Amino acid sequence: MASSVTAPLERQLGQVPGLRQMTSISSDSSSVITLQFNLNLSIDVAQQEVQQSINASGTYLPADLPTPPLYRKINPADAPVLTLALTSRERPLSEVEDLADTRLAPKLSQLPGVGLVSISGGQKPAVRIQANPTQLASYGMNLEDVRSALATANVNQAKGNFDGPHQSWQIGAAISCSPAKIMPVWWSLTKTAPRSN
Repeated sequence: MASSVTAPLERQLGQVPGLRQMTSISSDSSSVITLQFNLNLSIDVAQQEVQQSINASGTYLPADLPTPPLYRKINPADAPVLTLALTSRERPLSEVEDLADTRLAPKLSQLPGVGLVSISGGQKPAVRIQANPTQLASYGMNLEDVRSALATANVNQAKGNFDGPHQSWQIGAAISCSPAKIMPVWWSLTKTAPRSN
């Protein structure tokens, strides 16, 4: 991530006029670049320059980037004005988080004066797969075929994080397809199995 995404963006963003300081943090699946500008520079002008730099870096970024780079205009001195906690007795936590992410957050971010809406906590759904090597072989497949199908169907993202008072750690996980570490979803495998006549 640091060499394929962060570095090309930093090269372009480093040329923005009025830039006072640039810092970045890269992990397995994300990159955060923070830009600080001279106080005499109009923030709207800086915003346009940042967008132009992001657009110019597009040819240097990986073609399989899941989403284009995004930017947000924020004041680091601003404290949250409103914090909401959502619960439900009828819906699972993963559905509540999805509703907050896809419906509530976009509506809140469109309100005048709202600089940033962020969602934390919640629960993302997960799938475990158990493969039967004998049945896979009867379809002309092996565990590597399953692993590669899963890898192409899923973006490699962080699995979570620990936030401490002075440091934050991101939790990552390597993909491992040994039979003991995979749980059942046979029906999805048969859809992609090659057929021989």
